[in-house]
Amino acid sequence: MNIRITWHAIKRYKERIEKCSDDEAANSIMKIVFLGEIIAQKKKGAYIEKLIRKNDAVIVAYEYECNNVIVVSVLRAEYEGWWKKQASS
Repeated sequence: MNIRITWHAIKRYKERIEKCSDDEAANSIMKIVFLGEIIAQKKKGAYIEKLIRKNDAVIVAYEYECNNVIVVSVLRAEYEGWWKKQASS
């Protein structure tokens, strides 16, 4: 499997998840790719867009034929309390 991580993904990881060096961010993103859980995937032309989650980080990755993966962005998973609705007055 060939994995490429864009500078945008590294920048977003450092901004949204953890302040660290570029190398540490890239290593953490690699761990998410290998150990994370696929929460969504959608076929888009020549590639499959995947959302992969591990702990509080979600990465957006494009998987092409022959197992080429490009990580394009990192999001923060904020699911705490989504089931609690405010009572309308």
